[in-house]
Amino acid sequence: MIAQTAQFTGISPETLYTAYLSSREHSTMTAGSRPAFFFRPGDGEVAHGQEGDQLRAFGFTGPDGQSQYSLHAKILQLVPGKLIVLTWKTIVWNFALDPSEITDLDSTVVLTFKKNLAGAEIQLVQVNVPDYKVSVPETGEIGALSSIVNTHWSLLYWEPMRAYFQKGEVHA
Repeated sequence: MIAQTAQFTGISPETLYTAYLSSREHSTMTAGSRPAFFFRPGDGEVAHGQEGDQLRAFGFTGPDGQSQYSLHAKILQLVPGKLIVLTWKTIVWNFALDPSEITDLDSTVVLTFKKNLAGAEIQLVQVNVPDYKVSVPETGEIGALSSIVNTHWSLLYWEPMRAYFQKGEVHA
């Protein structure tokens, strides 16, 4: 299990929640140059995620020239301004050093948005993250998948989000 709390100064939990579910804001506040969007079956790309929608994030061009996404998630539950529950699986799941260990099971992510003295915090709990050893070609990381996923929350979400919100460019 992964458990983290990310602090955000001078911003409300509702602003964080709304930005997280905005295709435009999600893309901009995480990696900036790597696309992210919410996809609704039957409708395609949508501006704001709802229960049942898929999140596709950290886009890149695959060897076949087609767009691919490092992250695939599905929104299972929303409590406006307070809670987002998703299935969650990244491309890193497929980089096991022993391919027989690769699992097709998604992890589950619970994001709780709360007010605190500094502004707001996001409490993260992620379960069902395998421990098998992976090698990530893009970064050269080698280690337990759960450890790499734990680190990536800070590198790909919390640090870029803090920088984004400090600039005050929220458009959700």
